[in-house]
Amino acid sequence: MKAIQKCFFVLLLCSVMGCTTNGHRQVRSNAELRANYLVTAADDFIVDVYLNGVRVPDDRRELLEEIHGATVERINVQVFQGDWLVFHVVNNRLRWGGSYYFGAAGVLWPNEFGFVSETESGNWSACDNPANAIRFVQEKPFLRDDKAQPISSLWTLGTPQMKKFAGDNWAGEPLWGLTRDTWLKVDVQ
Repeated sequence: MKAIQKCFFVLLLCSVMGCTTNGHRQVRSNAELRANYLVTAADDFIVDVYLNGVRVPDDRRELLEEIHGATVERINVQVFQGDWLVFHVVNNRLRWGGSYYFGAAGVLWPNEFGFVSETESGNWSACDNPANAIRFVQEKPFLRDDKAQPISSLWTLGTPQMKKFAGDNWAGEPLWGLTRDTWLKVDVQ
């Protein structure tokens, strides 16, 4: 009976604290908090988002803007130091002269960010082979050296949309992989 009570308590605590790390959330300090929510802009769109190898449920994703098929989202998950996020993003290279875009912000509070999309730190990597996608999502270090790339044909409305919804102080960099159907991972520091 005590084992059942203990399991019930753990499940109750998990539901109150939030469950994201391999099915359970460790209690963490605010010093480790890197985002209260995420803001993303994508041309064309995000298929799925994963936090620590677990798909973020659709009810945690909110479409903020849709501009001729390109999307801006708010993703309502807390992210902590040591977590990893994967975004499966796609783009139709035949639309709008081949422009594309992915930008992200881990928003602590409006205009304050725990992390942003960028290529300089080396924390962002990409997976362009669908055969490797499952491992890329589930294993934090897998393909760490396959770095995300700057965008060569930029969707010009992406950065203004990031600033509109994440905050004017957003100074991130749009990035992508090598193909128009890619998975982007950030190792949150």
